[in-house]
Amino acid sequence: MQLLGSLVLSVAVAQTPASSRMNMDAIHEAIASFDGIVGLAARNLETGAEIAVNADSRFPTASAIKTAVMLEAWHQAADGVLSLDDTLTLRDADKVGGSGVLNGLSDGLALKVRDVIHLMIVLSDNTATNMLVNRLGTKRIDDRLVSYGLTQTKIFRPTFRDGKPDIHPELEREFGLGMSTPREMVKLMALIAEGRAVDAKASAAMLETLRRQQDRAMIPRYLPGDAEVGNKTGTDSEKRADARGRRGAIRVDAGIVTGKNVRYAIAIFTRRGADGTSGVENAGVLLGAKLSRLVYEAWSR
Repeated sequence: MQLLGSLVLSVAVAQTPASSRMNMDAIHEAIASFDGIVGLAARNLETGAEIAVNADSRFPTASAIKTAVMLEAWHQAADGVLSLDDTLTLRDADKVGGSGVLNGLSDGLALKVRDVIHLMIVLSDNTATNMLVNRLGTKRIDDRLVSYGLTQTKIFRPTFRDGKPDIHPELEREFGLGMSTPREMVKLMALIAEGRAVDAKASAAMLETLRRQQDRAMIPRYLPGDAEVGNKTGTDSEKRADARGRRGAIRVDAGIVTGKNVRYAIAIFTRRGADGTSGVENAGVLLGAKLSRLVYEAWSR
């Protein structure tokens, strides 16, 4: 494992049961075994306890940044700039590859903004994302994040437009679609969980959308069936090769977990992963699922 900084476990070990301390040791071991760079942050929303590993290091977000696009859409709706019932018209020029269904639908299709948000989060639809980013404005999305104190969380452009950013070209060359830190992504998720993103009503609606998200391979994977998870994943490969000439894999998941006697926000980032295979058995995905389970066990006891 390549470590970007010191590992910090902000848990009061003296007051932590032995079983939970064992989970902290297991987190260390799992991260050390990974061939790549790992960032982890989690905040217990009941006790305030935190777990942090490279939590302030910047990572590519891939599609996990789409949560920030959703946040801005709800803000503009609250400000009267748009209505969630406004229609956006799908054009062939909007269509891009990757995940989603809109790239296979007909030119001229009219969709409500709320439905485009649903597709962007639930199916990670890249065409839906681009329709929203173009409507909302890249700079407005980033300015909104700054207003919440999320200064290291940014989107640079619509999807599938590598090398043609709307803002911050020097950062886009490294991070691609967007960037964040584990700690800031946890803060964004905590704002939603606690009803402080836009307002309580908007936060509840955003959480419900995240809970409908269909990629369950990381954070939810090994959690009990009665745990509710609202999350947004990201998958990509590095834009720049490292010193060994390897680009490496990017795997991200950030979300809100509600289980028996526990509620927390969590963000798991991996980059420069040696395993570039696609699918749910990728080493970065499996590591994320394991870390998710360890955090759950540490705080659910």
